[in-house]
Amino acid sequence: MTHHPLHFRRIWILVIVLVAAFALARSETLQHALGDVLDAAEELMHDYPRSGMLLFLVLAGFSAMLTFFSSTALVPIGVYVWGPTTTMLLVWLGGCIGGTAGYWASRTLGRRIVDHLYPDGPFRRYEKFFSTQARWRTVLLFRVALQSELPSYVLGLVKYPFRRYLPMILLAEIPYVIVVVYLGETFLKRNVALFVGVLLLAVSLTVLAFRMLKKEMEAAEAAEAKAMAGAAST
Repeated sequence: MTHHPLHFRRIWILVIVLVAAFALARSETLQHALGDVLDAAEELMHDYPRSGMLLFLVLAGFSAMLTFFSSTALVPIGVYVWGPTTTMLLVWLGGCIGGTAGYWASRTLGRRIVDHLYPDGPFRRYEKFFSTQARWRTVLLFRVALQSELPSYVLGLVKYPFRRYLPMILLAEIPYVIVVVYLGETFLKRNVALFVGVLLLAVSLTVLAFRMLKKEMEAAEAAEAKAMAGAAST
């Protein structure tokens, strides 16, 4: 089983954030520019508090539905304006709403929406596996390893029971939210050493989850192939 490109996309986003943090730490010009952006965002949010929160929530939801969009860049603004606790709640709620919307969009619209978002080969492999091997632990690993959009579309397409998937959405968003908000907070404090440590931990955990998922899928596929070979020989 090959690595899915969205897994690499997630890692690349973290790497880009790391590079941006180093650049910010070494450049007074960038620090002043960031300060101006944050001050402008704070003033705007204070003038339109409800609209600002709603917009942040909508963007967080889109990040859980669209492969090309991430809410990572929004988190420092949220932390600066509302603090880490409120930002964590907004990112978590947006991720849960986006994951739920992606599931139902795929379940109702089917392959029409999927074909416009994902390469056919990797998606069909996941689709085939989870239509027959949808164990709770494996589905949760799938959600953690490939955060948000892909698991929702796959499980919606194979009509995995929503009452079983919803708790996984709620659980799997928690570690992601904690990490990105903590990263946003350390980014604002310009604590580069702590920022790098947390970022590397996040990358390590996502790689570990993906490898565990890969191992389970390969074992299940090997067992299925062996069973089919045994049935053919009889």
